[in-house]
Amino acid sequence: MVKELSFNTIGLVVETWELAKQTPAFEEHAGFLILKRLFQLDPRTKLVFGFKKTDNFEMASLRLRMGALIHSKRMIHMFDQAMGMLGPDTELLTEMLRGLGKRHIAYGVKANYLPLMGVAIVTTLKELLQDKPGFVWSSAVEEAWNEAYEALSWDVMNAILNGEGKNLDELEDITLTSALRVL
Repeated sequence: MVKELSFNTIGLVVETWELAKQTPAFEEHAGFLILKRLFQLDPRTKLVFGFKKTDNFEMASLRLRMGALIHSKRMIHMFDQAMGMLGPDTELLTEMLRGLGKRHIAYGVKANYLPLMGVAIVTTLKELLQDKPGFVWSSAVEEAWNEAYEALSWDVMNAILNGEGKNLDELEDITLTSALRVL
């Protein structure tokens, strides 16, 4: 079940998400930056998207780049849906995220990719928003995004781990990153 987030956390996350969406060609631009950062953090993640670990993402063939572009737009759309579902009633969001995790098992997504995706998303948003007039990326915004991403990715990770015969629900008071060390 998606961890309950404070009103302040939800407000900061949704506000900054909406501000980032004002970036021209947001889905394509943000999606490309997120994937690029993910691939830099762990080249093995390229395999999920049809690349070889040694492929240069920016110089990849048009076919591979178009596939990554389509996937990145879907990823941003899914994240946008999740932003719209944050709040006190998270049952539908939980089911959506668990289904997402189950589907991603078939693509070869590993549970340890999820914290890396969080880093890629947060650093991309920080970059996109750094030049917005009147906006300052603060430690409170970063903490809100880290907390929200962890809450959202928990059910995805748990579904992936369930596919491996493991279960995060058996663990209490544990963060996403520390869960990976335990499991």
